[in-house]
Amino acid sequence: EEDGFLKEFVIKKDRSVKESGGGLCQVATTLFRLALNAGLPIAERHNHLYVVSYYGPGLDATIYGPNVDLKFINDTGSYLLLQSKTAGDEAIMEFYGRKDGRIISIAELKLYDKIPPPKPKYISSLELPQGEEKCTEQPRFGVTAEANYQVSYPNGKINSQNFKSVYQPWQKVCLRGMGYNN
Repeated sequence: EEDGFLKEFVIKKDRSVKESGGGLCQVATTLFRLALNAGLPIAERHNHLYVVSYYGPGLDATIYGPNVDLKFINDTGSYLLLQSKTAGDEAIMEFYGRKDGRIISIAELKLYDKIPPPKPKYISSLELPQGEEKCTEQPRFGVTAEANYQVSYPNGKINSQNFKSVYQPWQKVCLRGMGYNN
């Protein structure tokens, strides 16, 4: 923080809280999608607990030390150069290396087992003016998403991976002011 970095949201148990290191999932999701588009095998990937609206379900990735990680394998037989940059609020990542003729396909995402969010939870707060409401969690549907990823190599070999993501329904939580009047 002393160097100007801001806290951003992370998902901890049943809450979204701002913490140093929040926002790293943007890096993980962008890198995961780059590895998919490059046709690289994915060795480890974890989805978020709930569907993050700006990633959508099924092709997101989260990282959180020490155990939740993203790992892919460079099976190209050559070096890969990763370059990254930002443009406004976009994270851009690119691999540079030798093309080996692999063909990548990702089947249309299957969504099922949709679960509505629980009823909202309201908590009385003396720290807010009476009648004011401040929501700390937004409602989200739970859903299961599956994406089939296939890489076809020039030698006829085919590598398939299925990414199954199970997202929890998420409860809306709001503080309701019971405190001072203006």
